[in-house]
Parts: sequence; C-alpha cells; structure tokens
Amino acid sequence: MIINYDKNSKMTRPFPTLRKLGAVSPYGECTPFVYRGRLYRLELADPTRGPLDPSIHHCALIRDHETGEILTMVGEDIYYHSLYTENDEVYVLGVLIDDSSTDSTSGNTIVMYATHDLENWERRVLFSNPGWRYFNTSLTKGPDGYVLMMEASEPAEYVGTYFTCFFATSPDLVQWTMMDYDCCFDRDLYNGGPWLRYSNGYYYLISVMILPYGRFSNYIFRTRDFRTWEVGDYNPILMPDNEDKKIAPHAFDLTPERLEEIRSGYNINNSDIDMCDWQGKTIITYIVGNQLGFYYMAEAEYDGTVDELLAAYFEKP
Repeated sequence: MIINYDKNSKMTRPFPTLRKLGAVSPYGECTPFVYRGRLYRLELADPTRGPLDPSIHHCALIRDHETGEILTMVGEDIYYHSLYTENDEVYVLGVLIDDSSTDSTSGNTIVMYATHDLENWERRVLFSNPGWRYFNTSLTKGPDGYVLMMEASEPAEYVGTYFTCFFATSPDLVQWTMMDYDCCFDRDLYNGGPWLRYSNGYYYLISVMILPYGRFSNYIFRTRDFRTWEVGDYNPILMPDNEDKKIAPHAFDLTPERLEEIRSGYNINNSDIDMCDWQGKTIITYIVGNQLGFYYMAEAEYDGTVDELLAAYFEKP
C-alpha cells in the first residue's frame, strides 16, 4: 500500500536545502562513511565502464576523503558494493558476479567482507537464492535486528517493474531470513540504486525513479512494516542541474579527459544516493551522467544530521 498526498495535504516549510559541491571522483556507486574519526568513501571501480586508471582493476576502493589516498581495495568477486559500519567494524557487501548470465554485474548470492582495520578482510557468503537476480544492496540496523535490502530483476513471478526491492532480516549478520515476498517496494515502480536506513521508528528508502523521456531522480519513502509505504512530501530529492558540473575542492583522479567529459557530458541523472553524518552535517554522494555509460561521482551536503534530513522530507516527522 502506498500513501501519497491528497487535496488536504499541506506544505508548511521549505524543501530541505542540499548544497551541491561538485564532482569528486570518476568512479561509480559510492558510500561515504566515518571510521575512527576520519571521513572515507567506498567507490566502485570498474575499468570496463569508462576510461579509468588501468592499474586499478574491478573492485571497491576505500579513499581518504581529505587526502584522496586509496587505503585498500576489496571485493574483486562482487559488484554493486555497499558499506555498513558498526563499533569500528566495517562491512562491505555486494552480489557475487555470476558469469552464467549475460549481465555479469549481478547474481543470486550476497557476499560480505568484514574488517576491523581497513586492511585485513574476512569474507563470507550471507546467502544464495537460486532463480533470483540481485543488483544493489543496502544494510541497516533496526530495533529488531539487521535488515538487508536487495534490488532484483528476476524471477518474473515476484518482480514487477524492473527493478523491485526485497528484504531479508538477521539477528547477527550470520543467519538470514527472507521477508515475505509481498513485503517489497514497489512492483509498480522502477527502483534503481536503492538506499535503506532505520531512523526514529521508520525505515527510510531512497530510490531512483525514472521520469518521462529518460530522466532520473531520487525519491524518498518510509515504512514501519514493509507493507505500507509513505511517499515523502518534499520529493524529489535531487535533480540534474548546472551545479553537477562544478569540480569540488577535494576531487581526485579527474584527468583532463574526464574533466572535459564532465564539462560537455549529457546529464539527465542524479542517482544512487548514499550519505553519512560528519561534523554536524550530512555528507551525500550521488551519481551524475546519462544512464548510458557516462557517469561520475558528485557530492552534496546538508546542514544537519542524517536523522534530521530524513525527517525533513515528511510533513509529519
């Protein structure tokens, strides 16, 4: 069930103000995170998706936000990396690449890498679900344990519009149980690059929506039970504009060729949002591009915490 606005709905305050800082990296899907007092980014590196550094093979790399130093690389066998942190432990998740498919960036198995020092990683398979095809994932922790969201394109009997988000739960990041497949979001909508976070009694989901004539933006939703979903009153979150073509002061690995692409590239896309708290602000990363092979990572910020930002998109926090 989807709860949207009606004729009695009101907007009593402005849309949340997000300041776009500009391009920061040539790499793909990203997660900003704080570890032991420093700000980092997890970035998807895939040389097949653009003219990137040939010395960096397909993996997730972890970069120091301030210096640009690449500390480590992980997850060469998985794709669509996402990241979760808890108690100085860092977890990188992704879908095990399945070479049997024509789409070599997806599969039916979810893998996790864990570390306590950003150097040594323990790998384990969380679960496999034969017949399913997963893409992006996002992990959060609620009052009853962990919830993993998975973007899926198959099987047809459960997936609606390409893509649909499904969920699994765990008390300990080891044992996993799939939620009822009717607890999903949303079979009638395209859902790309989804992000999930528990905050103050709700699970908030940000997902890429496809707009008419091939334009893409992010919408926010929330739920308490994964069956009834509220649409954010102050949607959409980000739309493509001139600010996307700025170059942020802390940008790294942007070659002259990539800078020219950013200047002249066809931009119809703000997608794959991720975020974290940092020094009283929310740091937001997102992907700019054309959804046809041209893309780069950009950054924005909000004056307030992630919890405050999520609540600000709803008239009744």
